Amino acid sequence: MKTKITVLLLLILGLQFSFGQEIVDSISTTKVKTEKELELEKKQIKEERERLKADEKAKKELEKKEKDKEKAEKKREKAEKEREKELKQNEKAKEKRKDAKKDIKKRKERIADQRKDIDKEKMKFEKSQMKGKLSPNDELKWKEKIHKKEEKLRKQQLDLEKAEKKASKLD
Repeated sequence: MKTKITVLLLLILGLQFSFGQEIVDSISTTKVKTEKELELEKKQIKEERERLKADEKAKKELEKKEKDKEKAEKKREKAEKEREKELKQNEKAKEKRKDAKKDIKKRKERIADQRKDIDKEKMKFEKSQMKGKLSPNDELKWKEKIHKKEEKLRKQQLDLEKAEKKASKLD
């Protein structure tokens, strides 16, 4: 009976040892799998972070390119506006030169007309003087009239000179 009990105890201990071994093995196997899974998860998390960083970097790069593109467009628009402004200024300057030349031409025509008028007045005065029809008072009036016209002619000549100087500055 002692032998039977001993065999039975050994058998029970053996079974316990074998079951215990399996449990320990299954736990350690599960533990190993969990560590592998953890490593895999860590690796996946790390890869996801790197991917997110790369996406963020690409997004920033794209935004930077868009900003650069907008800056270039604004610069181009500004240059276009400056060019248009310059063209308008050139056109205005051209118009001013044209107007100044017209003004000079008109002034010269007025001066020529004024000279003709003065010559006519002098001729009338001389005719009347030769005929002896003029009194000293009438003679004085004629001379004053001619003198005023000559004074007006001088002023017009001065204005013409000023207009010519102004026109030469515009060229």
